[in-house]
Amino acid sequence: MSAELTLDWILEKTPKGREELATRAHHLMPGQRNLLILADGHRRVDELLKAGPDPERCLQVLRGLFEDGYLARNAAASAPEAADAPFAAPAGGKTQQSSLALLIALVEEQFGVQAPRLVQKIEQFPDTPEGRAAAVQACVKFIRLFIDEKQAAVFSQRAQEMLQQ
Repeated sequence: MSAELTLDWILEKTPKGREELATRAHHLMPGQRNLLILADGHRRVDELLKAGPDPERCLQVLRGLFEDGYLARNAAASAPEAADAPFAAPAGGKTQQSSLALLIALVEEQFGVQAPRLVQKIEQFPDTPEGRAAAVQACVKFIRLFIDEKQAAVFSQRAQEMLQQ
């Protein structure tokens, strides 16, 4: 089955996609996982294409995730009214909201039951590049103190990569 994704479609995770985020059983690459995290049932395909530096590559990855059963079209949210939502990202970049959503998704994915405390830390900072950097540092400090030094380093690296895209 060849997936021709329409830019106004809204994609959501399937049970297989949620299982992959929880268990890493299918060993997706980081770029695939990032797009899988972002496909939350609210973002249109055109917004997801802005998640990386190469929209064509993002489209290929989304097609693969769709074809392999990790993503499905959210038909209710993809209705014509949803396509005209005033939530579109400005040309040439991601919205700041998507950066915060990525950061929150990362802590939820990596830290499970301890994620709510990290999400609270993230939400304490302003929605600016400096604020997001400070939120990452606050999370790293918390992770080092209460969870694990190695996990703090992994989180820091992944968060920096996500925010630089």
